[in-house]
Amino acid sequence: MAASTIPVSAEENLADPIDIRVDIIHPEPVAAVAFPAAAIVRTQAQHGEAIRGIQEHLLGVPIQEELTALRFRADIAEAENASLRARIKTTEAIEKITRNRERQARV
Repeated sequence: MAASTIPVSAEENLADPIDIRVDIIHPEPVAAVAFPAAAIVRTQAQHGEAIRGIQEHLLGVPIQEELTALRFRADIAEAENASLRARIKTTEAIEKITRNRERQARV
């Protein structure tokens, strides 16, 4: 149903109120459709698989292989960080011992 329009001139009657009325109609649903939960879950899983397949195809790299490679690189980076932290602690300990011995030598 098309709503009717009321032309209003912006130059005339600027202080007059405009009364606008709207009829709101709540349509009744034609039919209620019930889907079993199992069908919905199955459909979502199928869509998820299809989306992953499309993404793999578009990237040209299987996602699982890429994730495995990224996890491997992250593990290497974590090991390097742990090694660097250990070297820093060792260096700090050596500097502390050196300072203590220099102080003792001065005394």
